[in-house]
Amino acid sequence: MADKFSTTFQVYTNNADSRKYAKPGTLFAFFIEAASMHAELLGIGHQSLQVNHNAFWALSKVHFDIHQTPTWHQKVTVTTWPSGYNRLFARRYFQIKAEDGTLLAEGASDWVIMSFENRALCNVQTIVGGIDKFNLEQEHLPINTTKVPQADSEKSVVTTRRVMFSDLDMNNHLTSMRYLDWAADTIDNEYLNSHLAQSVDINFNHELPINTDITLLRQQTADNEFVVNGLNDNRLAFAVKMRFE
Repeated sequence: MADKFSTTFQVYTNNADSRKYAKPGTLFAFFIEAASMHAELLGIGHQSLQVNHNAFWALSKVHFDIHQTPTWHQKVTVTTWPSGYNRLFARRYFQIKAEDGTLLAEGASDWVIMSFENRALCNVQTIVGGIDKFNLEQEHLPINTTKVPQADSEKSVVTTRRVMFSDLDMNNHLTSMRYLDWAADTIDNEYLNSHLAQSVDINFNHELPINTDITLLRQQTADNEFVVNGLNDNRLAFAVKMRFE
């Protein structure tokens, strides 16, 4: 469909793991970048929101399935489009395909608009309601975001991280692309070197500014499934669930 947006990326050296597979965070980063580019074209990107509404887009939930992991130097095409919104959330889908058209990954995401002034949620419908191409109502994927369960602290491996300058995004808090990398880092290297991610869920609960200390709880909840919770002052900041082949 013409109103969908597509762009091409390549799996560069810094995007690949020791086995030359694209990291799950790489695929997520490709989607985030494509979504940002599309929002700019629709006139509702970072600069426009800041100037016209003193606000910014923030991710709430993401789910994506990886059918085939791309490899080092491979070129992929990311296609993304918005499909539905209400007062609080806007839904956006994405697909990642190889040059021959093979579907590599696909997912769904829910976004909110937040005020720079007080970090309160804005009315999404009021801001995007006049943009016809922002809502491709008939273009739904059979994919939904989900709520990630809380980890059991007594059954979890506990590590800590601190938000540093290199972790910040343009909104001056921990970039959404770091959450998945931090979660993956809690899993044993030996396991990661013998498994590939099959599906990922991420829930973003609140912002994390610089110098914030995060406690990471990692629990194996099923065969080849892990839940990672990020806590700040005992408050759940984010939650990730990763399922592996």
